[in-house]
Amino acid sequence: MSEAFQDPILGLKLRAYNIVPNDALETKIAIYTSEIVESILAEHPEIVDGWLDKIHQEYISKKKACDFENDPVACFNLSIYEEFERHLKSWEDGGIIAIALPGDKIIRVSKKPLISFSKLSSAEICDECKLTFGSIKEVVKHYNEHHPDMIEKVTIPI
Repeated sequence: MSEAFQDPILGLKLRAYNIVPNDALETKIAIYTSEIVESILAEHPEIVDGWLDKIHQEYISKKKACDFENDPVACFNLSIYEEFERHLKSWEDGGIIAIALPGDKIIRVSKKPLISFSKLSSAEICDECKLTFGSIKEVVKHYNEHHPDMIEKVTIPI
C-alpha cells in the first residue's frame, strides 16, 4: 500500500510555520484516513524524506534568490523556511515531524523509532543489549534506566 504514497504529485508544503499536505496528498489522506496514513508513513519514513527534500530544495532556491538576486518576496518568506530547516534537522536526528491536517488533526512520523525491540513469543527483547523481558512495560523501564538517550518520552498504557 505504500506505493500509493510514492506518486510524484503527492507532497508537503509550508503554510505559515506548519507542515501541511498538498491538495493531492490531503485527498489521499481523506480516502485512507489519517490513522492508516500515519501507520504507512511510520513504516516507510523514506516517503516523508522525499517530501521534505522537496521543501528543502525550495528553501535553497529562496535563499539564493534572497541573497544573490535581492528578491524581496523570497527574503520575506525566508523565516518560514528557516523554521522548517530546524524541523528538518530534528527529523534527520531521529525526531518527529508533525503534518498538520484540517480539523486540528496531526500525523506524527519519526525517521527512527523511539523504542526498538523485537518480539519473540511472549518475551520482549532489548535490541541494544539483547536482554529479554516478560512485558513491554519492563522493556520501557529498562530503556528509561539504561538507554535514556534512545528515547525522548514513553507513556505506558494502563
